[in-house]
Amino acid sequence: MPKMISLALLLLLALPVSAEKGVSPNEVVLGEASAFSGPSAGLGVEQWRGHSAAFQAANDAGGVNGRKIRLVLTDDGYDAEKAAPAVVELITKHNVFAIFGGVGTPTIVKALPVILKYHQAEGLFRFANFTGAQPQREPPYDRAVFNVRASYRQETKAMVDAFVAKGLKKIGVYVQDDAYGASGRDGVRRALKDHGLDIVADATYPRGQTFDVSTASQLKILRDAGVQGVVMVGAYQACAAFVRDAREAGWNAPLHNVSFVGADQMLRLLREEEKKSGKKLTDNLIVTQVVPSYNDRSIPLVREYAAAIDKYNPRVPPAMGDGSYAPGSKYSFGSLEGYLNAKVFLAVLHKAGADLTRKSFYEAAEKMGKFDVGLGVPLELSATRHQALDKVWFTYVNNDSWASRDDPASLIH
Repeated sequence: MPKMISLALLLLLALPVSAEKGVSPNEVVLGEASAFSGPSAGLGVEQWRGHSAAFQAANDAGGVNGRKIRLVLTDDGYDAEKAAPAVVELITKHNVFAIFGGVGTPTIVKALPVILKYHQAEGLFRFANFTGAQPQREPPYDRAVFNVRASYRQETKAMVDAFVAKGLKKIGVYVQDDAYGASGRDGVRRALKDHGLDIVADATYPRGQTFDVSTASQLKILRDAGVQGVVMVGAYQACAAFVRDAREAGWNAPLHNVSFVGADQMLRLLREEEKKSGKKLTDNLIVTQVVPSYNDRSIPLVREYAAAIDKYNPRVPPAMGDGSYAPGSKYSFGSLEGYLNAKVFLAVLHKAGADLTRKSFYEAAEKMGKFDVGLGVPLELSATRHQALDKVWFTYVNNDSWASRDDPASLIH
């Protein structure tokens, strides 16, 4: 009998100290379902590059409370119908601690019911998805999600206010025909309403449209309505095509994109087109961003980001995605945002302490209050605030890259 008791005791002692999913004494496992294939792969790959650089740097420094971060990836291809299964796989097959990152509104809309279900049952949460849409910022899903970036409502309001300040009142939209476009359109409409105005023309395109497809019909809708400025809510291939078609048609109205577009990927396409056509395409083009310029090395976080990208130069594992996207340059807004998201997660993880559970992390996040990760702009998380940043930056094309300016009206002509 004593031998049986001793054996049972040994078996008990052999069990992991923590039964929390995704947590062991040596690591924390996060799941990232994102766009690693298809026409929007650049968005997912760049976000992951930033995440990976930040987590590799933290791991090389010993991790957080003795635990290193491991990212498990699944590919949803920015396809709404693949989004929920990709997240379910991470939760049920890989037993991840949390769902981290990811790209897009149509995808998160499909994934949110899954997140909420597992949040209510097991305390699972999603952290820092790459979208400024509203569904994860409003009940019932807001309790299961922590956002880092400013919302599309904040981005579109900032640009609409700049248009109106410049005397432009006939504003049109060019949007992706899905939940992402609808969220952006709603932001534009709300911002215009504050000025007693409304959208004067609305043009859409189907998600997944590529650069080679003409946008002449959408351009005609906006020009015929006498639009003075356009807010574009789409991905880089279709938006670059619209910029190309507008400029080649001689229409130089100011064109604005929200941050999700993938500014670096869009500029790469436009520069390649300029070499072929000999026409300047990037004049009067503005992109609002939720991070500063990656060229601004006066900001500690940007310096740290650049050093990490230089050191690790992350490449997506060969088995992930379709290989259709390769980084055109070392740095990007997408990877900088990914790096920032990871740094915010690491800050909360540190505060959560050594006895890590989903509950302790969640409580730590809601007790962060105001904090800084080297951005020079205060972040804040609390029980009533699950979005860390409100700041919007304005960027424009300067030579072969993007530069930022605080006065958006000065960019419009």
